[in-house]
Amino acid sequence: MSIQIEKQRSIQKYKQHRFFEKKCKTLLHNIPELRYVGLLDPMGNQVAGGFRRGIKPLKNLEDRKIMNIEAVLRVKTRQDFDENLGPVQYAASRRSTIVMMSFIIGDYVLLLSANKDVEIDDTARKIMDSWGISK
Repeated sequence: MSIQIEKQRSIQKYKQHRFFEKKCKTLLHNIPELRYVGLLDPMGNQVAGGFRRGIKPLKNLEDRKIMNIEAVLRVKTRQDFDENLGPVQYAASRRSTIVMMSFIIGDYVLLLSANKDVEIDDTARKIMDSWGISK
């Protein structure tokens, strides 16, 4: 009986990740200033998404894995203040080379990078609309 339940969970997770993969690709297709869209699980593992075709990552794979874990930790830490300050809609940091953005999607974190001159609020609104994230 438990093998059947585990199999059903596995199938459900696969379908969910395929759904998320399509959503990530749609964002990359519809918002040209995005360089990367990745959905991270609670452990910081990328379960969907990737880089726009033709984009060369600025960090190697090992550094990106560390960045993903740190992004999840930052999002989870911010949730400690939700009761008093309200939930975070999104977080963004403008760096000299890129803009990084993160959104909470249930137990997941949607992590994105964009060109350095992106209009953050406009892009965040497009992402939230596309993913059905409450404002």
